[in-house]
Formats: sequence, structure tokens, C-alpha cells
Amino acid sequence: MLEVKEISIVPKGYKNKDPRTLPYLYPETLNVVAYARSLQKFTFYQTLEVAEDLAKRQGFILLPFDCIHWNRAKNYGADRKIKIGRRSFFLMKPDELTKGEKRKLETYIDDLKV
Repeated sequence: MLEVKEISIVPKGYKNKDPRTLPYLYPETLNVVAYARSLQKFTFYQTLEVAEDLAKRQGFILLPFDCIHWNRAKNYGADRKIKIGRRSFFLMKPDELTKGEKRKLETYIDDLKV
């Protein structure tokens, strides 16, 4: 059985690479495109962390759209769907997950660690 407290889809060390100080440290040589990409990635994970914390407080986990069948996702309305950037996540209780969704979620979390 998946425990709500131990499931996280946010990479652990994303705060170590905070790009917000780069314009101050390297104002002349900063690549603007690379900075924009890294800032966008950082803010995505920051927002995802807040959403995950709120979901856990209500007893839910965030399930990425990649881990759920599209027909099943269609059954869950806008009240259980969260959109962060261009990615969609669903608020799910751990006992609502199917075997395939659990497997896909575990694979998704393992891929984050690499």
C-alpha cells in the first residue's frame, strides 16, 4: 500500500540549483535563453511542491497525467485536476489507484531520481 507521506513527484535536490541569483553574479556573460529555461524549470518544481503539499494535507497524492489512462482521466472532472504550466496532475486517494497506475507512478518517481 502506498503511503501518502512518502510519495513525492518533486525531485529532491531541485532547490540546490536555484537560478535566481545568476543575473546578479554574472550580469555580463549570462545566456538569457539558458537562464529562462532553468528559471522556468525551477518555478515549475516550486509550484509543484506547493501543490503536492496541499494535496497531502487533504489525504491525496498528485498523479501525473502520464500515469493515468486517458479514458479514466476523462471521468475525473475539473475538481480533481490541477494544471501546472502545460502539465496536468490529478488528485487521487492512494486506494483509488489501479495496479497499472501504481506501477507507472513508481516508475515515474524512479525516473526522477536519475
